[in-house]
Amino acid sequence: MAERNTKKKNTGFAFACWLLVALILLVFFFVKKDIILSNLQNTDFFGRVFGKTPEFVQNHEQKQNPKNGSDAFQIDILPEANSTESSVTENNRSNIAKQNESTVQKPTSIPDAQKPADRAETEKSGETTPAEKPKSEKDKETRTAEKPKSDTRNADKTQSPKSTPQPASTINVPLCFVVIGSDGSVSRQIVTRKLPKSDSPLTDTLNSLLAGPSADEKARNTITLIPSGTKLLGASVKNGIATLNFSEAFSFNSVGVQGYLAQLMQIVYTATSFSTVNSVQFIIEGQREDYLGSEGTWIGSPLSRSSFQ
Repeated sequence: MAERNTKKKNTGFAFACWLLVALILLVFFFVKKDIILSNLQNTDFFGRVFGKTPEFVQNHEQKQNPKNGSDAFQIDILPEANSTESSVTENNRSNIAKQNESTVQKPTSIPDAQKPADRAETEKSGETTPAEKPKSEKDKETRTAEKPKSDTRNADKTQSPKSTPQPASTINVPLCFVVIGSDGSVSRQIVTRKLPKSDSPLTDTLNSLLAGPSADEKARNTITLIPSGTKLLGASVKNGIATLNFSEAFSFNSVGVQGYLAQLMQIVYTATSFSTVNSVQFIIEGQREDYLGSEGTWIGSPLSRSSFQ
């Protein structure tokens, strides 16, 4: 008998527990009935599981959330001058953000007394007044209107005649060449050439001399006895003496003594045509020599025009 009573007690206790759980679930269902039915309706639970949705779920209408409930919260939006208040539930936060971004402030109505006369008359007559353009658009139109001015300036610059370049200034320099007579005598032949002005006119003149006579000058039997391949390595003027440094080719003349004298005369007469030069000191490859070539022509001291009289 004791065992039976114990079993009955256990069975009664278990039944009471199940009944309590069922009551809790029933109370929870009635409290959250609207939410549960809404979720079943939105997710189509019965249609997916059983193939058909009950009518009480299909006909269920979701209740509107109270504006001032414990589950609601309020957001204040303050655009430039007017503030708009809207209350939304936590489930619609994302929609509120999108609505706030698309919210545009409506223009404040202006009393007729404060409106300009032309606008007031237009509104009374029923005509619509075009909206004023934003400042940014006005600025763009102003800049666009100003562009033709710069284009006109560019056109003026393009159409303006170009200034003709000034010809390079030149100087006339005398070059001393020689002419060989029928009897074999050597005589001077002064030729004038035009050279561009520069900071080293003496060097330019001597280099022009070393280049030899032109075709027209050769046609007049003008020649040079300065050895071919001679180069001017340096030139300087001090106290009326021009120190000229020539390459080693200047030391060899195939004509002999007359050729050495003629090449020295050509250099001296050409260099002394400058007012700052009275005589010439010859240097070969940077070394001062007493004699030029194997014939023993003196170059140990400065030579002037009087040295060839």
